[in-house]
Amino acid sequence: MKVSVIITYHGEQAFLSDCLISLKEQTVKPDEIILVNIDGQEADLTACDLEIKSVTCSENNIYQARNMGIKAAEGDYILFLDADDYLMPEAIALLNDEIEKEGPANLVAKVRQTWYSRKFFMDKIAEEEEESDQDEEDSEENPEEEIHEVTGKVFQDADTRRLFGGTKSDMQNISILGILFNLENLKKQEIYFPEDMEYFGDGVFLAKVLNSKFKFNYLHDDLVYIKRKHNDPVNLPSLLQCKDKWKFMEFSLAFKEVVGVMDQETKDSYLRFFAYKYIKYVNRNFLEELAQGKDDEAKGNGIGDRTTKPYKKKEAVAFMLEAVKLIPDSPEFKSMTSGYYYKIYRLLKDENLSKALKLHINTNRKNVLKQLLTKRSKLKRFLYKKFFAKMKLQENLVMLESFFGKNYSDSPKYIFEYLNEKHPGEYKYVWVRSTRKLDLPYKAKQVKRFSLRYFYAMARAKYFVFNGRQPVYFIKRKGMKFLETWHGTPLKKLVFDMDDVTTASPLYKRDFYIQASKWDYLVAPNAFSRDIFSHAFMYNGDYLETGYPRNDIFYLSDQEKEKRIREIKDELGIDQNKKVILYAPTWRDDEFYGHAQYKFTLRLDLDRLREKFGQEYVIVLRTHYFIADQLDVSAYEGFAYDASRYDDIARLYLISDILITDYSSVFFDYANLRRPMLFFTYDLEKYESVLRGFYFDVKEELPGPMLFDNDEIIDAIENIDQVSEEYKDKYDRFLDKFCSWEDGTATQEAVEVVFEGKALSPKK
Repeated sequence: MKVSVIITYHGEQAFLSDCLISLKEQTVKPDEIILVNIDGQEADLTACDLEIKSVTCSENNIYQARNMGIKAAEGDYILFLDADDYLMPEAIALLNDEIEKEGPANLVAKVRQTWYSRKFFMDKIAEEEEESDQDEEDSEENPEEEIHEVTGKVFQDADTRRLFGGTKSDMQNISILGILFNLENLKKQEIYFPEDMEYFGDGVFLAKVLNSKFKFNYLHDDLVYIKRKHNDPVNLPSLLQCKDKWKFMEFSLAFKEVVGVMDQETKDSYLRFFAYKYIKYVNRNFLEELAQGKDDEAKGNGIGDRTTKPYKKKEAVAFMLEAVKLIPDSPEFKSMTSGYYYKIYRLLKDENLSKALKLHINTNRKNVLKQLLTKRSKLKRFLYKKFFAKMKLQENLVMLESFFGKNYSDSPKYIFEYLNEKHPGEYKYVWVRSTRKLDLPYKAKQVKRFSLRYFYAMARAKYFVFNGRQPVYFIKRKGMKFLETWHGTPLKKLVFDMDDVTTASPLYKRDFYIQASKWDYLVAPNAFSRDIFSHAFMYNGDYLETGYPRNDIFYLSDQEKEKRIREIKDELGIDQNKKVILYAPTWRDDEFYGHAQYKFTLRLDLDRLREKFGQEYVIVLRTHYFIADQLDVSAYEGFAYDASRYDDIARLYLISDILITDYSSVFFDYANLRRPMLFFTYDLEKYESVLRGFYFDVKEELPGPMLFDNDEIIDAIENIDQVSEEYKDKYDRFLDKFCSWEDGTATQEAVEVVFEGKALSPKK
């Protein structure tokens, strides 16, 4: 048996290498690989040593491309493989074995969806509990829980459930991916994809194959096909993520074509499954569109927006009603759609669109009311959107947040204090806190994050000073000014520069794009950061090229700095005569308990450090605010201090004589003090190759030695003067590149622009 793999490529170069590597590493190689380049998108195959037959499809149409692949294929069977997907290592072998054992058939394999690259997926698959197959995945268009209960029995048979994309998804999720098709049957029956479609050619193709009566077998136990979901719907949306009103038209036309290609026997066996999916799609998407009363030309938020063909609402309604009339009101269909969906179907079949819309709206309202009464978070967001956001702005109200309310710190702290000193009584302030009450030096209301008072303040404040992202549902009202100070010079790749998002928020890029679009000003500490923020955040707003307000403390007079150092040491209970080593590691993307809850294992040998340096030094430990683990240093009283919950890390920098860090951006700020730094990079190889990577060559540019074990750490501390002299030239170059904008006036300049209306300074 010969297998031809048909890959359709439409510019997914970032994903294609995973796809091809998965073919290269098959235990049984495919007999033929056909790569169809769509719309002139030529794939870069220079790093690939596979024998690939390239075909060019001049049109921007995946279905025409697949048809070209079918016509070019010479195997006995074909497997379609999208360029953003990949196969398990034994995929072809398993498919081969099953066909040889059971005889000729179309073979439906197990498909699993993931957000991650092949390497990350394969490294984790043995550790993770097996996720549900594709048949249990929600539609990406509707990630929320199902709001309409279906009481009938839907897709009882597991094989049929898999073939039609599962019980939770609608018409959009019917897919031919992961199915090995008998090529002789396709060509004999002249089965091809409809080339006049953009979105639902899979469903029509499947209907044609079902009508051919060529049997389907199912591979039950072994995972074969990995469907990679797109984590960047802004720049590279999948067809499922595309927001195109033509979908409403096409899905009705496609359903009519599905009915048209089936004979009566096939309709009796399969039409109800297509019909159920169609009714579900109509309700979730088209009726919702009509209920919202949007114009034909209404636009979305720019994420995945596209227009393939002209769309007219009246015409779409007519097509939909014609399609619904083709659904036979059989007992089997009634059983599948009993309850809400069946009522919608009956009303539309009788052309009673107004009653169907009324039922849809009332059902939604009941479900929304139920959620408002049972979920306080839903109620607060409802009040925020419907009532608070329509109240008059408070012109002198400033809302501030640092690290999601975890502490009183960072640039928002220094802007708050400067405003109170220079504009006393002029503004009112709201500080966001997460749990504990913040210790503030000036009068301000404190609101717990996501409390009702939080939403009220977020709706009415004119000014916002945050060092992290605001909620994605934040409503940017006319007259509001949003100052985003951010919280570090980037070393690790950020947002849109990341291939994988290995956190618990796979749609991080989509959310970040929405959030950054609402910022008026973004603080840049240096030209390097400004340039990276522009592409990593896709930020096109104004920059404050000032350095970070939080770093102004490093440019106080020597006398004032000495005074503060004494105060901070007293505050922490540190002997005034002891030198301080600050250890400030970052978090690891792939080690987490949940969203923004990361694991951490202390690799420093505190016993050896105390034995060697306890008479001269103390060590202060400061983990990233994302890290959930608590450090227990009770056995090292008087030597080790856990300051992970200390509000202001800039004050810890100020008392430190040596900094030990890794891939945290803390060293960019600490460099302003011109004190020695050591880099404890014990997992460099893993971090560099598996995780996010870096924006520059750390081996060349770090202003201190990279150390890989405790022996090297101890030796460097013992010889710290020699280390400083060795890295002096590199340190000077580092300062010029990353700290040249810092001069102690960043806070003043930010306030002058945002609050006093001063024009932006010319670009540096």
